[in-house]
Amino acid sequence: MRKVIGFMRKVISKKIVGITVLICNFFISSCIFAGMNWTQATGSAGWAKRGGHGSVVFDSKMWVFGGMNTSFYFYNDVWYSTDGISWTQATASAGWVKRYLSTSVAFNDKIWVFGGMNFSPMVSYNDAWYSTDGVSWTQATASAGWSGRYGHTSVVFDNKMWVLGGVYFNDTLEVYYNDVWCSPDGVSWTQVTASAGWVGRGGHKSVVYDGKMWVFGGGGTTEYNDVWYSTDGVNWTQATASAGWAERDCFAATVFDNKMWVFGGENYSDDFYNDVWYSTNGVNWTQATASAGWTGRTVFATAVFGNKMWAIGGGDSTDVYNDVWYSTGLGIEEKSNIKNQKSNIKIGQNPFIGITTICYDVPKEGNVSLKIYDITGKCVKTLVDGNVSSGNYKETIDSKDYGEGVYFVKLITGGINLPTVGRETKKMVVIK
Repeated sequence: MRKVIGFMRKVISKKIVGITVLICNFFISSCIFAGMNWTQATGSAGWAKRGGHGSVVFDSKMWVFGGMNTSFYFYNDVWYSTDGISWTQATASAGWVKRYLSTSVAFNDKIWVFGGMNFSPMVSYNDAWYSTDGVSWTQATASAGWSGRYGHTSVVFDNKMWVLGGVYFNDTLEVYYNDVWCSPDGVSWTQVTASAGWVGRGGHKSVVYDGKMWVFGGGGTTEYNDVWYSTDGVNWTQATASAGWAERDCFAATVFDNKMWVFGGENYSDDFYNDVWYSTNGVNWTQATASAGWTGRTVFATAVFGNKMWAIGGGDSTDVYNDVWYSTGLGIEEKSNIKNQKSNIKIGQNPFIGITTICYDVPKEGNVSLKIYDITGKCVKTLVDGNVSSGNYKETIDSKDYGEGVYFVKLITGGINLPTVGRETKKMVVIK
């Protein structure tokens, strides 16, 4: 977190008969290539370059607001997008004061903004604001129960909004908090604990996963790569004191494809990361990529939208950005082949020469992605990518469009305004 202040101040395969195949035990599981690709939606979004901004998914849109540039100009504008490419300004000046490293959530059909800081004057806020449209903002409280802070985290859990940890900073004082607060309405706040199991910190990240609140990494008197969880906000259990990823703060974390993800951030030595890690239990972490498409950065925003994870803006020691990147997660992933498990993908003739069909089920209206990947994890064909009504569908595949070899058909189905709710991969073999 000290480097955030610094930022503000200076801102297994082999060849068999000529075809590459994966060495897997297909009787137990499809131990398939689990690479990750990132795609740049835009190199320059409509909003100005910035870091420490907020982002939420609300009303079938991604939203970006607030933040700061390298000239210490603070923002309180609000922007939204339905595709990450084209951005519309909802307002040039929201009701709340311009600020940096506030937190935001979507809750009870509103966008919420909590706390943050500004230099003019040097102040850390403890106010709470909400909006139903991103244009008009209402102050729920000018002074929440928790003290003014920035670099804290906020989540929605147990039908409440939560604020965890954070930093108070001025020219002579730094205070790192490990208190936990919750509110059902943004007005009345209850301190669940004054001192959680993890040490005081800022620039950490929190997610909700597997019926628990989680806290990852961050910085204070030193930097951390520990992982903690709680089912009530009072009692905290350390999942690991040292996750696979290096100590860092002001990174991004989210939940996607039934996994917890950590990516990017910085350390106190001015190393800026662009690695990506995931875990299904908080203890064991797997590196999806050591180097994502975007440059190493800190104080950037993330969102899960349209069956994709997004990396939005942020900066390093020399500049801030307004680029937008996305990933569909693991290009090809592990998939259980447990007997009698219901499958949502059915491939006709397989292996095949000529024509075959891919039949798939959409259990719930929402965003659907149906793509074909080659053995390296590269997407070679997008069959479906958009909103689809519930029902049964069929796509026709012609072998002349593909080289001989092994491919993987990947189906992702998700509800509107919801994270991914279904994901499945099937092997497909083209012969000539």
